Amino acid sequence: MQNRKLNFSIVVPVRNGEQYLRQCLESVRRQTVAANCWQCICVDDGSSDGSVRIMEEFSSGDGRFVAIESGGGGVGTARNSGLALARGKFIAFLDCDDLLEPQFLEELGVIAEDFSADICGCCHGNFSENGEPLRRWGQSKSAMLFRDPLSTFAQKWHKTFSGNGLRNYFVWGRLFRRDFLEKNNLSFSEIAIGEDTLFMLKAFHLTSAFAVTENVLCWHRRHGKSTMNTYNSVDYMENCIAVAMAAREWFGEKLLGESEMRKPVLRRIVGKIIYDGCMRGRRGIGYGESGAVRRSRLLKLRENGIFRPSDLCFRHRLRSELFLHFGV
Repeated sequence: MQNRKLNFSIVVPVRNGEQYLRQCLESVRRQTVAANCWQCICVDDGSSDGSVRIMEEFSSGDGRFVAIESGGGGVGTARNSGLALARGKFIAFLDCDDLLEPQFLEELGVIAEDFSADICGCCHGNFSENGEPLRRWGQSKSAMLFRDPLSTFAQKWHKTFSGNGLRNYFVWGRLFRRDFLEKNNLSFSEIAIGEDTLFMLKAFHLTSAFAVTENVLCWHRRHGKSTMNTYNSVDYMENCIAVAMAAREWFGEKLLGESEMRKPVLRRIVGKIIYDGCMRGRRGIGYGESGAVRRSRLLKLRENGIFRPSDLCFRHRLRSELFLHFGV
C-alpha cells in the first residue's frame, strides 16, 4: 500500500471527556499510515472540565492535531465544525471516549480504494470504563460490498447482521469519502440523540457502494456518563421520534417517483426507530414510571398514521400490539 496516496481527517467532538480523551487521542497518534497523511480535528462542545487543556496540549506538541471550539451546540454542531475544516480525502468520526486500533485508517483506506466505496466500515468491540473488554464482534479480515445498504439493512435488520456490529447506524467505525459528503451536502442535525442515525440513513440511501470488514478496528467504551446513559427514557423517546420524523420528511422528498418497492424500506426503518424509542427505552432498560407516557405517545403516533406495527418484523409487531392494547 502506498500510504502517501491516502490522507485522512479524523473529527473528534469533545464534551467533558477529560477522563478518557488522552487515551483516545493517543490511539489516533498510533495509526500505522504515514505520519504526514492524517489530521485530527478536536472540537470542544462546551466542556467545563480539563478537556480543552488536553486538546491544546496535543495540538501544540503535534501539528497534526487541531483544537477548535463549537460553542456548546451539541455533538452534531461539533461534528459539522470539524467537517468544515477537514481536508482529507477520507473522513472518520471518533467519540472522545472511544479508541481506534492502530491499523484502522490503513485497513479501511485500502478497502475503500479496492471497492471504490463511498463509505466503508468495520466491526467494533465494547469495553468497560476501566478498559476491560466486554464483547467483540467479527473475527476475520474478509470484506464485502453492498450496493443498496439501506434496503439490505432494513430487510435483514435482525438476521444477517445481528451480533456482528455491522448493522448499526453509528458514524464511528466508518470511513467516508469527503467528496461524497460534499457532493450530497451531508451534515449532522442538532437532534441531541440519534443525529448519527439520521446522518447514516441519508448516507446509506445516497451511496451505491458501502464496504465492510469483519475485523475489529475500533472500541466503544461503556460507562455511566455517556450520552446514552444520562438521558431519561422520555427524553430518549422524544429524540427517537424526532429522528424518525426528520427521516420521514427527508425521504418523502427523495422517494417521489421511485418504485413502490423502495417505500416500504423507509416505513420499516421509521417504525423501528419509533419502536426503539417507545418500546425499548434507552439501552433497552424497561419502562419504569414512563411506561404510560410512552404508550400514550405511541398510540397518538399510530392514530396519526406515523407508526404502523404492520411495518415491523413479526416479533416487534407482536410486542407493539401488546404494548398498545395492554401496556405490557
